[in-house]
Amino acid sequence: MATNQIANAVLDVSQPRHAISELTGRLSGVFETITAFFLFLFVLAQPLSIAASHIAYAGAAFAWVLRLAFVRRGILKSSPLDIPILIYLSLATVSTLLSPMPASSWEGMRKVALIFLVLLVAHNVPNAHRAKQLLAVLFLSSLIGFAWAGWNYIDGVGLRIDHALPGTSFYRAGIRDGDVILRVDGHNIERPQEFLRRLNSEPAGKPMQLRVVHGGGIEIMKDAVPIAIPSDNGSRARSLNDLGMQIETDRPARARAFYSHYVTYAAVLQLLGCLVFGLWLSHRRYSPLSSAVFAGLLLAFGLALAMTLTRASWLAFAFGCVVELCFFLRHWARTLIVPAILIVAVAGTSLAMHRWRHMGVIDLSDPGTDYRVLMWRDGIKLIEAHPWFGVGMNVVRDEPSKFDLAAYKKYGWLLHFHSTPIQIGVESGLLVLASWIALMAAYCFMLVHLVAQSRKSADPFPYGLSLGILGATSGFLVTSIVHYDFGDSVVVFLFWFLAGLALALDHQLMRSAPSTRAAA
Repeated sequence: MATNQIANAVLDVSQPRHAISELTGRLSGVFETITAFFLFLFVLAQPLSIAASHIAYAGAAFAWVLRLAFVRRGILKSSPLDIPILIYLSLATVSTLLSPMPASSWEGMRKVALIFLVLLVAHNVPNAHRAKQLLAVLFLSSLIGFAWAGWNYIDGVGLRIDHALPGTSFYRAGIRDGDVILRVDGHNIERPQEFLRRLNSEPAGKPMQLRVVHGGGIEIMKDAVPIAIPSDNGSRARSLNDLGMQIETDRPARARAFYSHYVTYAAVLQLLGCLVFGLWLSHRRYSPLSSAVFAGLLLAFGLALAMTLTRASWLAFAFGCVVELCFFLRHWARTLIVPAILIVAVAGTSLAMHRWRHMGVIDLSDPGTDYRVLMWRDGIKLIEAHPWFGVGMNVVRDEPSKFDLAAYKKYGWLLHFHSTPIQIGVESGLLVLASWIALMAAYCFMLVHLVAQSRKSADPFPYGLSLGILGATSGFLVTSIVHYDFGDSVVVFLFWFLAGLALALDHQLMRSAPSTRAAA
């Protein structure tokens, strides 16, 4: 009797605990599903919309943090990058607190904080199947971007103006040679005859509303200014020859797909190209179908990268592929193939630059190169003047007149220092730069170890993924010497996403290692 009463009492106490545990488990599952949904949305939006990417990333991060709040044990996993990431974030925060313009620097910390994506992906890709699904969505979305870039060449992006005559209503409204008309009365327009038809169909007294990018360059809507053309007899025209200017379909000089700049698109393609090359290497003997798919992706991304005419990304792509081949090939093959690829890459890039951009691989007469050199010189001077915690993130951008920059005085516009190490050293100081270098070194060592471990796997996917990420990372770090890629959140999103996949793969291999040893 007494024993039964004690047992009933214990059961009565344990029932609420069991109910709470069951409820917590259900909520954890719900948040896990929501996180996965936003991660898929994130990779889908990556090549298409930076705004949508940020929203999806925020949604995934919020859902994961809520899951951590409900389930506090058994979710977080340690990694070789935890301490380097913590040190880097801590020193960057100290630098921001010491900034003379805290508001500007805290804005810069938002880009630094994107490194949280590494942990988000690493803890929410539980197996290789999920990694394959995410990559499939990313590749599909990237192909849409490739198709759009090709369509821009075929259909055009607007109307280019040449030989605008003074005295016409268009000239008086501010239209000059080299301008590009993107929209007429709220409609995209790519055909001269369509422009003529709309001009003559405007009701009397209603001006034609244009959106025009002055001077051409990169034809994107955010740079377009509104121009109103009065609808009177002076603006009417029976034919294109009566307009007082020449108009023709404008096509982009360099591919940029859905991105606002071709350099950004090239950096993304370099990462994707190296990733796909690694997957192709590992699958070419295991699966003819997978090999053909990856070969097709490599061809598409390679063609799109060629269309960007971005020399740094071309050479970085070649360098990343060479790094992958150094780990993949045997010694005798490396001795022959690797030097041949490097020679062909440099020579081909030089010829292409002379043909389409009328410059060499390194050309000091090029304004872009000259601007870089001037910014590097001033950057080194600023590092010497503010060695420990820099001048503060975004301070040079917001107050350029305080720093007597030669490039700013010569060209009249300020971008950045065109080098990730110099940019970090100027804005955050040598301590933060040292922590960033240590983080990148730890990451590269982890990738090398991951390649060695995954090579033993019977499944070619882990090996190809780790090989591709190593090549992509190597190329990315090379371009960071002459580009401030870490200042571009679009590129950084993809870079940290791949780092998260690498950590997830590392966790999966660590889990499988004990079972493999036990089976042996």
